[in-house]
Amino acid sequence: MPADHPERILIHHLLLAPDLAPLAVTTNPLALAFRMHIEACRPDHLRARFHIGPEFTQGNSVVQGGILAAMLDFGMVFAAFTRTDTGHTLASITQTTNFLRPALAGDFIVEAEVERAGRLLIHTRATLSAADGKPVATASSPIALIPLPHGN
Repeated sequence: MPADHPERILIHHLLLAPDLAPLAVTTNPLALAFRMHIEACRPDHLRARFHIGPEFTQGNSVVQGGILAAMLDFGMVFAAFTRTDTGHTLASITQTTNFLRPALAGDFIVEAEVERAGRLLIHTRATLSAADGKPVATASSPIALIPLPHGN
């Protein structure tokens, strides 16, 4: 029997029971640090909320760009998991991120979607907005679909 990815399992539970949202993501230490919650999940789409504290800011109180990129990556990978079968994991191949304005610590929303999915690649895009609803960054990424080794 193939192994399975815990985040793929989480996403597929939400696809079957969307009323479970908002749901805290506890499968990943970085998601825990970002206080990630999935607010909505449907095929090809995911909306997640994050709370980024001051420990993720630079000296000027602006959230570090890599943290913004990480939230976008979470959104795109989790959206791609809506198209993933049991026994597979995902890996971002590359990510193009556009920073639109400075972001201060606080709440953020990522809206991510699958643009198209093939046998080996899932193409995604996402927008990250601050609590005021204004976009702070956008990204796109091709994500590789990788079979997991068989478990016991």
